[in-house]
Amino acid sequence: MLMTISPSSACRSGATMPKRIVFTRHDGGVSVCAPSLTALRFMTGGGGRWDGFPRGFLDRQITKQAEECGERNAHRFVMAMQFGGCTDAEAYELMRDRFCAHMGSGIELWDVADVPPDRWFRDAWVRSHNGGPIDVSLAKARGIQFRKIKKAVAVERDRRAADIELFDKPIEPDWNVLRDAVRRADAVAKLRHVWPIELMPPPVVD
Repeated sequence: MLMTISPSSACRSGATMPKRIVFTRHDGGVSVCAPSLTALRFMTGGGGRWDGFPRGFLDRQITKQAEECGERNAHRFVMAMQFGGCTDAEAYELMRDRFCAHMGSGIELWDVADVPPDRWFRDAWVRSHNGGPIDVSLAKARGIQFRKIKKAVAVERDRRAADIELFDKPIEPDWNVLRDAVRRADAVAKLRHVWPIELMPPPVVD
């Protein structure tokens, strides 16, 4: 799944940009921020994000947002959203500092096409704290694969239990075989194909 990391309108409202801010969290996992095109328009246009709000509202915004990202970053972001005048590069930098800098390191601006399209092992994504490509932790992926298998079996059992033709034909995978196959898989591609023979395998995204 692409991860939106902030409740702000800059990351949730409107269409998203064809860029992603990718960073490595402190725990070694990977987050992908998808800022909105609406925020970019405020920053690179005439601003006006909080037009019509009462006097002092911008100061309260800065104070509140500073609790997450620090006063300097909050101030720069709020001013850009309200008064605009930024280049695209400056807007990306402001959103980076507002939403990502306090959450991790190795922050980079990527094209959407460069983010791995297969989210099957999304929670096993890892990356250097210095940046660079996204990899998959095989140790984490093994647990994910086994949980996905168990969930798929449970769904199929429920489906059969509600089917007049199949309710007396529950599936009974060999869990020992599956567990051993998951443990023996020495590559993510091999692990991805460990699946009960009683079920249709899930599609693989290239």
